[in-house]
Parts: sequence; structure tokens; C-alpha cells
Amino acid sequence: MKSKTKTYALLVLALNIWGVLGYRILSTVNPGTPEIALQDFEGSFIPKQNKMVDTFSIQTVNRDPFLGTLLVKKKATSNKQKQSRKEKVIWMPIIYHGCIVKQKSNAKIYIISINDKQILMKIGQEIDGIKLIRGNSKSVLLEYKQSRKSVLKI
Repeated sequence: MKSKTKTYALLVLALNIWGVLGYRILSTVNPGTPEIALQDFEGSFIPKQNKMVDTFSIQTVNRDPFLGTLLVKKKATSNKQKQSRKEKVIWMPIIYHGCIVKQKSNAKIYIISINDKQILMKIGQEIDGIKLIRGNSKSVLLEYKQSRKSVLKI
């Protein structure tokens, strides 16, 4: 009988411990709402009136504050003269078909038709005066007689 009483006593002790742990967990998960005391404010709100804002103006600075040298602006008229000297270049009919990537070297080869003649070109290569500057899968940038043109893939 002694072993049965010990078993029942330990069972009651274990249930009490689990009950206390369960109560603590539930009380932290579902806390009670705290009571909030309402305060009555009988004073009225009176806003401050704004003072006049001090105005200022920004003036151009003719001196570099770090180097101490004077800033000199270039005239824009020289750029217009250079643009007017350029002659309009007549491009040959060019069609971009796409690019091929070599598996071992990752070098790209671009397929371009110039005057209905299909040519394989690499970046920097020049054929018939047309140089391939750069390219991707969607377009290529070509240079012909010092003028550049972007050609989209068909």
C-alpha cells in the first residue's frame, strides 16, 4: 500500500506543477486589459502666432571655396559651331539578327546584315567602314564615319 500512496502523491504533485505552468502560459498569452483613467482637460488651445520669416536671396559665387580659384564658365556658342560642322552620314541598310555565345570562351559573335550580306562580327571589329562598338541580345551600337547608330534586333 505504501507504493500506491507514493504514486498517488507524486501524481497529485505533477498535476499541480503542470497546472501552474499552464496557468502562467495562458495568462501571458491572454493578458487582461488594463484600466485607463480618463483625464479631463478644461483649458482651451491657443496657438502661437507666427512671426515674420526672414527672407534671403542666393547669389552666384565666382570663387571655388576649396581651391580658392575663380570659376570660369565655358561659352556655349563653341558647342553649336561643332554641331553645325558635322555632315549628315548616309548609312547603308543594316539589320541585326542576334548574337551567338561560344560555350567555352563566353565570347559573343553578332550576326549583322550589311547591304543584304550577312556578316559575323566581334566587338571592335570593322567591316566596310562599319565598326561594332558594343552589343547585347536586343541591340548593337555601330560606328560609321564618326557617327554612331543603334540597331535593334528584328
